[in-house]
Order: sequence, then structure tokens, then C-alpha cells
Amino acid sequence: MLSLSGGVLISQVAGNPDIAIFFGSQTGNAEELAEKTAKLAKKVGLNPKVFDMDGFDPSTFSSHKRILIITSTWGEGDMPDNAEDLWLAIGGLNPSLAGVNFSVCAIGDTSYDEFCQAGIDWDEKFASLGANRVHPIQLCDVDHEPEWQKWANAVIPIIAAVDGGAAVEASADVEVATIPSIEPKMAVSSGTGDLSGLLSGDRSIAIFFGSQTGNAEGLAEKTAKLAKSYGLEPTVIDMEGYDPAKFATHKRILIITSTWGEGEMPDNADVVWNAICNSNPALSSVHYSVCAIGDTAYDEFCKAGLDWDQKFASLGATSIEEIKLCNVDFEPEWLVWVNEALPKIACVDSTGVFQEDLLEQMRSYGAGDAEEDSGAGDFAPPSIIVPEISVTMKLFRYDPMKAQSGYDAIAIVLPGHATIEDALVAVKRDVDGSLTFRSGSIAGINPLTGIKANGRIVPADTTRICDLVGSGATLKIEPVPGYEVVKDLMVSYDRYDTARSNSKPWMNADPRQGERLASGAPMGVMSSTEAIRLHALADVGSLQLVNAMSDTYDVDDVYSGPGIALQRWVRSQDSRSGHSHVKHMFELMQGKGGVWDEADISSIHRHGIDGSQAADSLYAARARLLAQFKFSGKTGRLVKNYSRSVKMSGNVNETTLYRSVLGPLGLGSNIMNGVSLRMMLGFTRNGGPIMRGFQGMLIPPAGIGKIPNMFNGKVANHHEVVAIFNELDRRF
Repeated sequence: MLSLSGGVLISQVAGNPDIAIFFGSQTGNAEELAEKTAKLAKKVGLNPKVFDMDGFDPSTFSSHKRILIITSTWGEGDMPDNAEDLWLAIGGLNPSLAGVNFSVCAIGDTSYDEFCQAGIDWDEKFASLGANRVHPIQLCDVDHEPEWQKWANAVIPIIAAVDGGAAVEASADVEVATIPSIEPKMAVSSGTGDLSGLLSGDRSIAIFFGSQTGNAEGLAEKTAKLAKSYGLEPTVIDMEGYDPAKFATHKRILIITSTWGEGEMPDNADVVWNAICNSNPALSSVHYSVCAIGDTAYDEFCKAGLDWDQKFASLGATSIEEIKLCNVDFEPEWLVWVNEALPKIACVDSTGVFQEDLLEQMRSYGAGDAEEDSGAGDFAPPSIIVPEISVTMKLFRYDPMKAQSGYDAIAIVLPGHATIEDALVAVKRDVDGSLTFRSGSIAGINPLTGIKANGRIVPADTTRICDLVGSGATLKIEPVPGYEVVKDLMVSYDRYDTARSNSKPWMNADPRQGERLASGAPMGVMSSTEAIRLHALADVGSLQLVNAMSDTYDVDDVYSGPGIALQRWVRSQDSRSGHSHVKHMFELMQGKGGVWDEADISSIHRHGIDGSQAADSLYAARARLLAQFKFSGKTGRLVKNYSRSVKMSGNVNETTLYRSVLGPLGLGSNIMNGVSLRMMLGFTRNGGPIMRGFQGMLIPPAGIGKIPNMFNGKVANHHEVVAIFNELDRRF
């Protein structure tokens, strides 16, 4: 093999030494670089010949075993004048180039949209005709000399060793050529000698960010700093105005993006996203990974990042590390991702091959003395050791074909840190392969994995068994209530989707001065303090599961559920929402199927942090509705007269409540709803003789006058109850 030592390339070529160097040049720069490349090639034992592309016969390309192409780009991505005819000719002829070994060096200007397009076109054309790309294309900006040197330094040793002859080290009297070597950012430490080859050649990495508020951009900059520790040469790229055709020019790509609105791309990424969806460039030579920032309070959590991950995969790119979904507190999760993604992508060599066998050495190389130097501000996930846990799982089973349901009892031993999903996977793998449930995504997070575990609604993929029960206990696992069971633990969330679609709890702004969305729709400006407050109103993992936390939702088909109510509440409190939209949200919350249909908000509290957050917001929504609608409607009058009864006597007088709320219809309502019968039997909450019950129906006339004292026997210390009511709401 050729050896590179102290910046001196020493070689002698065995076999056919011929190499053809083609240039496409408009101003002479590419021609000059071709001549320099020829001199360097000659010094290592190659026999170079420089060709002007003007007038060259494309059918003769196949006669060369080694080809280097150096070309500039002219105008809006056009070939230089001396290469245009040849480009058209090879496009019409499409000769087979099997057996040709090649590499391309492209000169351009990043101020133009079609940066280095001519070189990219030649690289893709040769590859499509069967030529073997021995080194990835090198894209050179206006100051092209250093980037050309890096390319020449890497490609000449590789291409010299083709055609069946291995290059051998020359004797001491062989004339040598000095090529400035591109040293890695860190010296290779002892024990990592095998990394020397990996750390030479092209070490570039492109870090793209899609950012609405600056968070993703900040993480991209931090990622770039860490990348240098692995001998990488990072470039941070704003997605704004980026040409998707250039993605294919990178071997290593990291994408860090936030999500905006209802699962939309941030503004700076919207154009390039639409462009890549239309062009669908081949990305088979790209290794990549995605870090997505989002907010679990929104249904489309991290949707933009998920879209980029799926798009790159569909275009043939290789995922070097699974996508990471980060919540509002994104820093710790980003750090976990970057510590996994960087050493892996750093093991992609200059030819685009992932050297997996060198991964552990690369981890050590990048870490250095990090463990000793980690300061107080560093995030270092602790090592958590939990003893094994043994539980008896009582699993709900439902067979839709037979319409039969029941429970299976299964004893299982798991690692102490195991989640409920881990247990379900073990049962499916080792006991019953027909067990059906929703599992988490590749990132381990899916807001729809909810199940009912010993009465609590929890996400199966993130909830540890040890946090619910101790070893030796029984864990009853059921599908979440309120939704149609499809099979076993899997439910359909169509009911939620329908209610959400009907209520439309998404942004609907009035025209106003301020920023506008990419669509042109107006968007108000929101302070960070207000944004944090707004997020906190519905800061739950899954709104679908919040619905299932309600005891009412499972038995009331009309009730839209607390999850839908939370969305309506958030939108009504959003300063960007239009006046008519806010009014509509209030009407939906106040009306049938709204927040007043919830029988017991306090019961939602028992479902952990998400339940507590949901309940607090629902209480706030009800208080706001009382202020908004005062005592109008049946609900308002009920609150008013309920409170009046308690304040007057210390207890609730059921005999008058119907009449007070319903007015003249109270008497008939009493009869139809059985209240009259209970009065006659003396079963009112105030009790009393049957005769008093009859008097209550007739005297005073229904809904008129003051409540008679005989129906409001005072209780001891009832003034304390009155004081509580006055403290809570002075309107009573």
C-alpha cells in the first residue's frame, strides 16, 4: 500500500500506471488544478495525461481505468463552455463505464443556489454508467486550494492502487512529492492505532437545523463542537434556502429540528422540505441521524423530525442512529442522542463505509479524559441498578372473531428496570405470540401505548413495573376505558379523532399586525413567559389517554372527554386566537359534551402527574366559564341555588332545588323525576314529616318566593359552611 508519513507520499505503482485527468474550466482554475494534480500523480509513479473536455469523444472514456474529473460550474448550475458539448454527447450515448475507477473534484461558489452542480452531475453520471467511485466527490468553494489539496491527498493513493497492481513503498532514492496532509483535530491516542486510516481523508460532517425559536440552532452549534472531538470537520447549515440536491454530496449528515404549530416544519425548513418531497434525490451514499425537539402537549409530537427521518430512509440513506424525540426539557435527551450518534457517524470512513468494528475505539478516542473532566454543569446519566422483579400479570384478552373476553394469569420474572411493554413483549415472545398491544416507536416513545394498570392509566412503553408494584405482587393489565377494544390491549382512538376534528381546537387567528406563517396566515407575537404558561395548561404525555382517565368518558357517549376539553381550553387562552374562535371554544366547553359533563374531576388526579395537570386545567376552565356565563342557563342556576340552599341552612334542600333551577316547570319536573315521591316518603335530605313534603310542593308556588324555613332546618355551625363558600367565591 501507499504510505503517508510526515506529509510525504511515497509510492511506486505496479501494473498499468496510466491515469486520465479531465478538466471543465471557464476561467482557467479547473485547468490549473488539473495540471497540479498531474504533477502529484506523476511523482507517485502514475503516468498522467490531462484532457480538455472540449472535443473529447465520450465513447473513449471506457478505455481508461483511472479517471479524475476537475470541473467548475458556470451560471445557474451549467457546465463550463468547454464541457457542454461533451456532457450532451455522453447523455445521448450513455456508454458502459464498467471497469473505470473515478473521482470528481468540483469547484463552485456557495453564494449560488446550484453550488458545484456541474461536478455533481458528472459524479452521478459516471456512477449511473457503472463506473466505480473510488472516493466521494469533493465540493470546493471560491477558496478552492485547501479543499482540492485534501481531495488530492486522499484520492491519489487510492486510485494508484487499482488495475491489479498494488502500490509498493519506494526505495530511499525515489523522488518524492510533498502533499500537505490534513491532520485530524486530535492526535490518535495509544491503543487506537487502527483509527489512523479512519481519521484520514474526508472527515466532513453536515449538521442541519430547522429552528423556529433558536433552540435547534443552539443544539446544532453544540453538536458541532462535540463533533471535533471525534476527528470530524463539522459544518452547521441553516435549512433556509438549501438545495435538496446537495444532500447527496454529504456522506455524514445530522439533522436537528423542532416542530411548529400542528406538526408543521419550522419556517426555515418549510421550503427545503417541499423541494425534497418533489425532487426525491437518491441518498444511498448518506449516513444520517435525526434529533427532534417537540412538546408532548401537542398531538403531533416531534412530527417534523419524524418526517425528515422517514424521508431520508425512503430515499436510500442509512440511519446510523435511531431518531431521538426530545420533550420541552430537551437538553438531557439531546445529550444522550449526540453521545450515541457522533461516535457512530465518525466511524464512516472517507469512502462512505461504516467501520463498525472500530466503534468502541472511536468512543474512547472521542471521550478522552471526559470522565475525569466532567464538571458541575455536565449531564451524566447515573447508573441505576434495580434488582429483578417477579410479578403475576393478569392480562385482559379479547378475541374479536369470537367476541369473547377474559383474563390470563402469567407469572414472570423481569429486570428491575423493565417497563410494562418489556413484560408484554416477553409474554408475546415466550408465552403467546397472539397477544396484541401497541408498542413504542424506535425511540421508545409512543403516546398511544396506554393501558390500565391496577386502575391507573399509564403509557406502557415508559412506565416501569417497579414504580407500580413490588416484587411478588399482582399487576392487572387492561385496555384503556372509553375506547373500542380492537383486540386484547389494543384500542381504536377513532372516537377521540372524531371529537377533535369536530371541535377544531387549532390555531385560528384574527388578522393582526405581526409575523405571518409560511402560508401567509397572520400570527400574533407571544412572549416566552406567555408561551411557557400556555404549554403548562396541557403539559401531558397523551391527550387520548387523558380522556381515558375520566370515569365519565367510558359511560357517556356524548362527552368529548377531558383531553378534548384541555385542547379547547388552551386555544381559548392563546392570545393569538381570534375573538370568534375563542367564543366558539367557550361555547363548546360550556355546552353539551363539554367540561360540565365530567362527573368527578378529582378522580382524574389519581392517574399520576398527567392526571393532576389535566384536573388542574379543567378546574381552571370551569372557573373561567362561571365568570364568562355567570349564572345563565341550567348549569349556572343550579350552582347559584345550590349555594343559596347551603348558605341558608347548612345543607342542600332537594325539595326546592328543582323548582329554583327550572322555574315554573319545577313542579312538573319534581313529579317526572321522582322527587315528589321521595318527599312523600320522607326521604328528602332534610327529612321531615310527609305533610311537609306536600307543603313543599304547593307552598309557595313553584319557583316563587322565599324558601320556607320548615324545609331548611338549621344545622349546628352551618355558618362555617357559609364562610367556606364566601371564601371560595364572594358572589354566593
